[in-house]
Amino acid sequence: MAVTKMENVTLAFSKDEMEKVHLNLISSNAFEPIPFQEIIDDEVSEQLIHGENENPYQELYNEMANFLKITGYKPVFDEERVEPEENFDVKSAIARFRLMNEGVRAFFDKNNELTKKLEDYNKVLFHVKVLANLNLELENLAEIRRIKLIFGRVPVRHYETLVESSLKVPIIILEVNRDKDNSWIFVFTTPDFMDEARKILRSAYFEEDKLPVDYRGTPCEVKERIESLIEITKLSINENNSAIKKVLYASKEFIDKVYSTVLAHKRIYDLANFDDATPERKLYFVSGWMPKEEVKNFGKKLDGNVLMIDKPAESFSKDKKLEVPVKLKNKGFLFEGYEFITQMFGTPNYREIDPTPYVTAFFIFMYGFMLGDVAHGAILFLFGYLMHKKGSKKFGVVMMSAALSSVFFGFMYGSVFGFENWIPALWLRPIIQINQLLVVSIYFGIGMLSFGMILNIVNGFRQKDWEKAIFSAEGIAGLAFYWPSVAAVSFYFIDGKIPFNGIALSVILIVSLIAMFFKKILGQLVSRQKPSLPNGFWVEAGFGMFETLISFLSNAISYVRLAAFALTHEALFLAFWVMTLMVLPAPGGGVWAVIIFILGQFMLVGLEGLVVFIQDLRLVYYEFFTKFFEASGKDFHPFLFLEGDVK
Repeated sequence: MAVTKMENVTLAFSKDEMEKVHLNLISSNAFEPIPFQEIIDDEVSEQLIHGENENPYQELYNEMANFLKITGYKPVFDEERVEPEENFDVKSAIARFRLMNEGVRAFFDKNNELTKKLEDYNKVLFHVKVLANLNLELENLAEIRRIKLIFGRVPVRHYETLVESSLKVPIIILEVNRDKDNSWIFVFTTPDFMDEARKILRSAYFEEDKLPVDYRGTPCEVKERIESLIEITKLSINENNSAIKKVLYASKEFIDKVYSTVLAHKRIYDLANFDDATPERKLYFVSGWMPKEEVKNFGKKLDGNVLMIDKPAESFSKDKKLEVPVKLKNKGFLFEGYEFITQMFGTPNYREIDPTPYVTAFFIFMYGFMLGDVAHGAILFLFGYLMHKKGSKKFGVVMMSAALSSVFFGFMYGSVFGFENWIPALWLRPIIQINQLLVVSIYFGIGMLSFGMILNIVNGFRQKDWEKAIFSAEGIAGLAFYWPSVAAVSFYFIDGKIPFNGIALSVILIVSLIAMFFKKILGQLVSRQKPSLPNGFWVEAGFGMFETLISFLSNAISYVRLAAFALTHEALFLAFWVMTLMVLPAPGGGVWAVIIFILGQFMLVGLEGLVVFIQDLRLVYYEFFTKFFEASGKDFHPFLFLEGDVK
């Protein structure tokens, strides 16, 4: 459960081996190419030329893609049908696809034209239905000259207001139709008042529409003609679709036969864009990243006349300062699901710890702690299961695990549908033992923050960033200040005194504060760099220390929300329960009581489920992650066949 170890793989091969080497690289599903010039010295790079400037399969691929787009056909890619040395006649295939495209292009273009007409007809039909109550010739509306006519709709709730605002201005409003949302109106005004009229209309959220004045006859007569035109147009579109399908089915066997070959070879030569070659083009080079566990298996597939050099990413990135892509490796559906939470915040860089396993444990615990209810947890589990089956699998895993935690804490709190007298509490009653709940929340937060600082120290040592690991507020100096402070405050509140040597405690706190204040200089000294004070050092360091001291306190207090939401669950339930009891004595009170209770339960599950999820994310992201997680990495994106597939 960590960031996958990566290696840089560089291959040298002859031109005759190029297709086979590239095919093996893409088939591995584990190779992300990088420009070869980035891994070699500038002197060597100047002596090389770019490998392949043109893709010999691009034109064929474009013709095939156009045909598939027009016909809507999606062939199945079969990698087993691809051979790098296959004798494939590219020119003949291009000619065949061009002929096929010519056979369907006219029908396709005609369909686009007909589809646009159909949209226009439907718009006209919509408007003539609105105007169906009017017994007038539509073309007569276009002949109005001295009075300006505006046609459109206004929300029903604003209609009366609009009418009132038009009483003292030269505007006449005539409502011609109405549905549940909109009132369709004619607005008559004088030419010189048009601008003011439009301002008044906009204030009532008026939307203007175009009148179908190009058609002769009454709205009812136009409606009948338009409906006939719509049916005729639909028949024409269907006829063209049938003609396109005839061409498709006549060529389907050919497409299925060549599709995998064309797509694969196109991608093979796409990968060649990353190649470099000697001036005579006798020797080619390609380089990229590959997971360490895949390198050995890949090497076995290569011929003896292909040279492969692999180098650990750690030493390679140190030499060339290249960013190594990151592939998370979390085994088990639970940890894989919580990659969703980590990746919403960002991707760890290659030298960082993957926080996913720790996020999993903390997120599950905190969710149940805040929303502990057996029945509500079961409902949320069902929701998570449905999401896993029909929606986002990873989000479904997160919700199911969080819901199980809610069920567990429901037993610990003795809460079922909010009732606390149905089952005994195995631990405590939140609404009664508030102090105990608050203490557990705060000390859990202190532990979680401390663990984040420990992870930051580990990251700092892995990255050889001594300022970060030793002297920062989230490093050893920060822990040296934080832990004694927490211990001293805790003992003082419990016993009224601090059982430590006051001088020793003061020395530890002062030394750690000095280390945090001068962290930049101390980090430079440990790294054997010449110490220097940046501009504005004293102001920046002073405000930084003030912020650090405030954050030590505020971060821990943030975890009080764990107890607060556990109490909120009980309080909200009691509110709905009181409302349920209040309606019981009224006539029909039993029915209303059931309705209020059921609605209350759904509101509790939906509202609390969402709010607790958000608060859980907040504690993970803004309290825990900010202690150690830079999230500055980039995801590993292997070069695949299907990335070049027709969408």
